[in-house]
Amino acid sequence: MKTFYFKRLLFVIIILTSAIASKAQSNDELLNLLIKKNLLTQQEADSLRSDLALKEQQKRDKDKENQHSISIGSRALQISGLVQARYQGFEQKTVNNAFDLHRARLDAKGNITDQWSYEVYTEFASSVKLIDAYTAYKFADYLKFTVGQFKLPFSNESLVSDSQLEFIDRSQGVEALVSRSKDVIGNSNGRDIGAQLSGSFAKIDDRYLFDYSFGVFNGAGYNVTTDNNNHKDFSGRFVVHPIKNLDFGGSLYRGQGIPTGATASQTRNRYGFDGKYVIGALSLNAEYIHGTDAAIQRDGWFGQAGYYIIPQIQLVARYDTYDPNAVVKTDRSTIYAGGVNFVFNKWTKLAVDYLDKREEVTQVKNNIIEAQLQIAF
Repeated sequence: MKTFYFKRLLFVIIILTSAIASKAQSNDELLNLLIKKNLLTQQEADSLRSDLALKEQQKRDKDKENQHSISIGSRALQISGLVQARYQGFEQKTVNNAFDLHRARLDAKGNITDQWSYEVYTEFASSVKLIDAYTAYKFADYLKFTVGQFKLPFSNESLVSDSQLEFIDRSQGVEALVSRSKDVIGNSNGRDIGAQLSGSFAKIDDRYLFDYSFGVFNGAGYNVTTDNNNHKDFSGRFVVHPIKNLDFGGSLYRGQGIPTGATASQTRNRYGFDGKYVIGALSLNAEYIHGTDAAIQRDGWFGQAGYYIIPQIQLVARYDTYDPNAVVKTDRSTIYAGGVNFVFNKWTKLAVDYLDKREEVTQVKNNIIEAQLQIAF
């Protein structure tokens, strides 16, 4: 029965891909046919292509203007949101296939003045949670001060917006080592409460060569009314942009945390390196993270590629491996992931991913196929 569901969903993916691709190619094919039949000259066909391209650009410009956002006052309030409805099909017979509401979020932010800004970001899926709540003052491009609850300056993939991820889920290492779902202190969506200095400097033409972020945090995670120890944690990140669309980043975290279910603080340190390059329709990402929790050494890394075969369809592939304990030589987990993203417009996307999971000791039939429909406004 499980195999039947997998095959049926894969069949739907193939049909969707063919339909969108054929729409993009049909105009060119028709014009080429008319040229072969001597009903159009090459010059006339080129003129028609130019007109079609102009109309397509005008449509994109119109979509860009229609942001579906609410603005009150002079940049004082912008409302946006994110809804992600997901389906998961599990190969394991003991786990039920199911629909769920992956994320349902509402974001309110704005600029009170040219220097002062704020954001309040709330999650409504499963239970109501405050995600971000901070205010910031920008002295200049090279110096910005932020205080409140916000994302830790650590890991490129963790800092990518949930609506902009190329896969439905983040990598194993990021989930386990950047205050997310498998971190020893519990899931804080990569956030904490604290203060941060950040900025960009050394501008060449229209881009900066360097970005930096440096913050001090409680280390207890988000939505914690008071720190659970007297120690403050440090997190910092530095990114270099040697050429346009090429980024190299390094991240560092030093702190202490109380694991879920424990009562005493323990060392909780991390460091990581990442790189990203985008050239035309191709995007390449890679990241390595190492973590220390008390005496346990952990690490994980992934390499990922994405390619738009047409503007509406992106194919993605990822190799993702994670070792939860360096002393144990048989506990590494590796995931081979492949997916396709159907981009209907600027706000709506359907993502379909297949995750082939491999364990070092006993192989479990725990592969997953996921489909997620997203609207971000």
